This record gives sequence, C-alpha cells and structure tokens, in this order.
Amino acid sequence: MSYRLLLAMVSTVLLASACKTIEPAQAKPAVISNPSTETTAELTQVVSTIYGGRSVTLAPDVLTETNILSIQIAPHKKDGLPIMGAIQEMPRQFQLLKHEDDCYLYDSQNDTLYSLETIQCQQIEIP
Repeated sequence: MSYRLLLAMVSTVLLASACKTIEPAQAKPAVISNPSTETTAELTQVVSTIYGGRSVTLAPDVLTETNILSIQIAPHKKDGLPIMGAIQEMPRQFQLLKHEDDCYLYDSQNDTLYSLETIQCQQIEIP
C-alpha cells in the first residue's frame, strides 16, 4: 500500500471521527498552549484534508496569539508572475475553540468542528 493511499485513508478516518456532536456555540475561543512541531503538523494535516488534500503551509506559532486562522489560496502563477483574476475563492476562516478539556478547529464555511488530538489549548477572553 502506498504512503499516499495510507495517508488519505487515515485522514478520512480521522476527519470522520473528529466531527463532534457539540455545537460550536458551546465552545469558547482558545489559543494553543503547547506549540510544537507536532501541533503544527496536526493543524496542517487537518486543514489540508479540509481543502481536499491541497498542500498547506502554516507558521510554527499559528493560533498561539489569536484564535483566528484565515487562509487565502495562493495565486496561480505563470513564469513566476501572478495571473490576474486567477483567485476565485474568498479567504476561509477557522477558529480554535475549547470545550471542557478538548480543543477543536472550527470551520465556519461548513459549520463543522474538528477534534484536535495533540493540541492543548487555553480559553481566552475576546474583548
């Protein structure tokens, strides 16, 4: 079995099991309290899977200062220059939320919570 096929199968199973039955309104805004290469890798994998397997690059300090993550698809390029009008998608917004002891990535576009396994988070107050 190829590595890509195995990764796709694992991602599908994780996402299917990750969708929780709690309502997003029950969860509170949070930031990552244990940032590491593992937490960045988990977030990258979840977001990549949400985007249908597209390659995603996230900063190591993502979601450590704010609970909002906005992703804009990179513009298409030809000969190293951006093609005008090639971006047809609006930026997509995600939020890090905490409910009880669990952390979730909330995708506001499809109103879905994805459970995060390696990430610990702490609740923050939004002014």
